[in-house]
Amino acid sequence: MNIDDLKDVWSEDVPNDIKLPMSTESLRKTNSALTKLRKNMKVEFISYLIAYLMLAILIYNGVTTPMFFNVTSIFVFIFFVLNCFYFLKFYVFYKKIGRYDLNLKDSIGRLTYELELNIEIYKTYNMCITPIAVLISFILLCGNNGMLFLKYILSQNVLISPMTLLYIFATILFSFIGSYICINIHTRQVYGKQLENLKKINDDLLK
Repeated sequence: MNIDDLKDVWSEDVPNDIKLPMSTESLRKTNSALTKLRKNMKVEFISYLIAYLMLAILIYNGVTTPMFFNVTSIFVFIFFVLNCFYFLKFYVFYKKIGRYDLNLKDSIGRLTYELELNIEIYKTYNMCITPIAVLISFILLCGNNGMLFLKYILSQNVLISPMTLLYIFATILFSFIGSYICINIHTRQVYGKQLENLKKINDDLLK
């Protein structure tokens, strides 16, 4: 058996699913993208904590009646529970980033998929809490008048007029549209660049 035959046999014996290490340049780019990603995630989590603190101060200072406080507290608690559920997933993904072996090519593919999936979950989560956020904002901005309006439209003995109903539906619809646009802009600015960088690195490694 000559040298060429040995080379052919060796090529056939190499497993197709072997985990090859990444180049130094690819590893540097990956670490840079993930460092920025983790930093953005930390900043966003801290900003949520600050927002909750400000919200608590607004509720405390804006209390005018027991009903105002009770209803606002219920909505804020629901909002808080939903945020806790999401940020638990958020934290799991944050910790998972550090457990990947970034020296292996297949880890970048899995990480890119996880990031893209979590971005979609983030968008869906924000769209789901939009109605509650609108209600909380409405109550805080309108105060007692807002509470009276909610009591009026929720009364069993009152049939809402078509114009009032149209106004409510239009407000909710525009809130969803505005939220969708803002959420997409936010995710593109905060996480989009890191996702694009990881996709580019993954595509380069597959060539």
